[in-house]
Amino acid sequence: MAASDTPTPPRSWGRSTITTACTLDCPDSCSLSVTVERGRIVRIDPADHGPTTGGYICGKVRHFDRRVYSPERIMNPLLRTGPRGKAAFEQVTWDEALDLIVRRLEEARDKHGAESILPYYYGGSNGLLTNELTDARFFRRLGASRLARAVCAAPTGAAAQAMYGKMPGVAYEDYRDARLIVIWGCNP
Repeated sequence: MAASDTPTPPRSWGRSTITTACTLDCPDSCSLSVTVERGRIVRIDPADHGPTTGGYICGKVRHFDRRVYSPERIMNPLLRTGPRGKAAFEQVTWDEALDLIVRRLEEARDKHGAESILPYYYGGSNGLLTNELTDARFFRRLGASRLARAVCAAPTGAAAQAMYGKMPGVAYEDYRDARLIVIWGCNP
């Protein structure tokens, strides 16, 4: 296809605002109004659908477009070609990267057993909507080791359960009726 044959977005794309929800890993699930122009995010604002946060969104989400369109964002698989810490990488195709991952997983499983594979990560910006879905099914089917994957939440949850027993959560709507709220060891 010649450069002149490259399709361009239709002029009718224009500007629109989409109501959606934040997918980051905090429990608020903020409602968002995302303004898109010609297929690109141009503004992210709170939507007034979320009673939990009262029209507030954090700076991380308000400026999420900077992350999406950053020139530093890695868009293709990279294979380390030098020692760790030397930042020596070579770009490879998606097929090459996936084939390498499959080969290494199979080698580990065949040589040391499936439980030698430890899927270890934290939610980060995966959020509640994307964390522990397809990946969990994959690793369970593979027979990999199971792990409470939350680096900080698992120990905190274990300590809270040991001190207080199993406690139900509190719905956000019920906080306004509380006579006392104690916040201990967290940033509200």
